[in-house]
Amino acid sequence: MRSGAKAIATTNALAYYLPVFLSVSASSPFWHGLDTGLASSRTKVFEGLPTAGLPPRLDGWADFESFMETLMNARAIQSIREVWWDVRPHPDFGTVELRMCDGMASLGEVASVAALAQCLVHEFDARLDRGEPLPGARDWVIKENKWLASRYGLEAQMIIDDLGTLRPMRTVLAELVDELEPTAATLGCHDELVALQQVIDLGPGYVRQRRVVEQGGTLIDVVDRLVDELAAGEPLP
Repeated sequence: MRSGAKAIATTNALAYYLPVFLSVSASSPFWHGLDTGLASSRTKVFEGLPTAGLPPRLDGWADFESFMETLMNARAIQSIREVWWDVRPHPDFGTVELRMCDGMASLGEVASVAALAQCLVHEFDARLDRGEPLPGARDWVIKENKWLASRYGLEAQMIIDDLGTLRPMRTVLAELVDELEPTAATLGCHDELVALQQVIDLGPGYVRQRRVVEQGGTLIDVVDRLVDELAAGEPLP
C-alpha cells in the first residue's frame, strides 16, 4: 500500500467482499468427524477469539494506531501479530493482509483467489487516485453476508444493499471476475483469475469433500482426495 490512508480505505472496502472470498475458499465442512452443515466451520471456531473475525470500520490510520495502542496498553495483545481480523493492515510490511480464506487444497485455487485479491486492491487504488468512492456496506450487512457464506458457501444469497436485496453468490463472483479481467490482464494474472470458473463449476473444497462422502467414502478418503488435489495443483472432479 502506498499510504496508511489507502491501507485503511482498502481494508474497509475489502470487508464488503470478504463473504465472496469465503464462499469460494470454504473447505472445512467437517469438525470432529461430523458434517457441521457449514461450508466453513473453521470460520465459526476462529470467531471465538476476541481479536479475530470481521474488523471494525476504521476512520483512518490514526484510528487504527489508536486501536492497536489501546489493545497493547490493556495487555490484550503484545503485538499487532495477535490481531487476527479477516482483513488487516500490517504496518511492518506496508501491506493489507487478507485472512478470511479457508485452507484450499490446490495451488491453482490459491493462485486464483490471490489474483482476485490483487485485482480488487489494484482497482481500489486506481479509484482512490481518481477520487471515487469505494464499495461498502453497513456492518450488519457485512456480518450477515459472512454468516451466509460460512453456512452456504457459493450457494449463499448475498445481501447487496441496505434494503435487503439478494443476489446469488455465484452470480456476484462471476460478474466480479468479468469486471476485473482487464485489470488482471494488466497485472499478468488473467489466467489465474479466470480459473475461478473451474472452482465455480466443480465446487469449492467443501463441495468436493462432501462429494467423496456422498459417494460412499470415509473421511480418510476425503484426506486422500485432498492430497491428490495438492499433487495435481488444481481441483479434481
